[in-house]
Amino acid sequence: MKRIGLIIVQASKASAAFVANAVKETRDIEIAGTAPDFRSGLDAIRLYAPDIVLVQAGPRIEEFCDAVTREYPETGIIILVVGNDPDSARYVVAALACGAIDYLAVSDKSDSTHNLLLSKIRCYSIKRYSHRARRNEVEKNHEYRFVATAPASGGEYPPATVPKFDAVLIGVSTGGPVALMDLLPGIPATFPVPLIIVLHMPKEFTGPMAAALDRKSSLHIKEAEDNEEPVRGKAYLAPGGFHCMLHGETRGKIRMRIADGPLENGCKPAADVLFRSAAPLLGNRALAVVLTGMGSDGTKGAKTVKRHGGFLVAQDEKTSIVWGMPGSIVRAGLADEVLPLDRIAARLCELIGI
Repeated sequence: MKRIGLIIVQASKASAAFVANAVKETRDIEIAGTAPDFRSGLDAIRLYAPDIVLVQAGPRIEEFCDAVTREYPETGIIILVVGNDPDSARYVVAALACGAIDYLAVSDKSDSTHNLLLSKIRCYSIKRYSHRARRNEVEKNHEYRFVATAPASGGEYPPATVPKFDAVLIGVSTGGPVALMDLLPGIPATFPVPLIIVLHMPKEFTGPMAAALDRKSSLHIKEAEDNEEPVRGKAYLAPGGFHCMLHGETRGKIRMRIADGPLENGCKPAADVLFRSAAPLLGNRALAVVLTGMGSDGTKGAKTVKRHGGFLVAQDEKTSIVWGMPGSIVRAGLADEVLPLDRIAARLCELIGI
């Protein structure tokens, strides 16, 4: 069995020790080498051809990530956050915008954090080639298909229709920043309904992430605020560490509620919470989208959306970094359409009617 090869770039003693302890008892992962800085990191990639580069967050990380994704599109990049540098969130978001697939805070050296790193490494390495490489392959084939999935047996969910929608609800996790960087720029500023997004991210990261997405999109994208009314032509990113819900007022107004609460599916915010709150308010005017991510967050909420007549779109396996969340939607028979990532923005416009 060929092992998954890692390189650690710009590694401090703390991050190198963390990775070494995480992989020391595995049989499928090995550290091929380390590099003290970004320039020698590129040399190490040329020498070892690793599957994954683990790089410690720091200044100019976006230049390194951009160079790796351009020259070595089959190599995945995971960012390691060490210590309490107030600029860490900015570095991580910049790296994600330039092609890094994920990140992990390594200040907690518990077994659960070790296991989380191993999960991220293994999930990405299953297919052994990156989102960008898969996207290029799809573009070469020029084959796009709408795949309708049947409702679950027993007729529990009503047949899907294509009504006028009042909001787009998006749930996404692992690989989410890259997916959103592709999806949102394809949606015009004239989009006639708001988009509300749950991305599994810590509270320090969602503000900078919203700002980075806003810079790349014609839509106005911001971090959601409590009691804010979502309006057309804007996208709202749920703040990390809180759940984002919709609640109705008199005269038909809908507002976002940002509130604390227990984790759901190990997440806060959770897509299940958003979907569950929106379904009875929007009914068949809810358009929900589930993108790449580990686990099954969004599936329970999607069942509620379907019971109220809403419409579900899931990202396909080929273009997902991890086909956990969208795969769960498809296996449950909830997806009305299963689409490649680079077809979803255009399809949302078609469904909305623009």
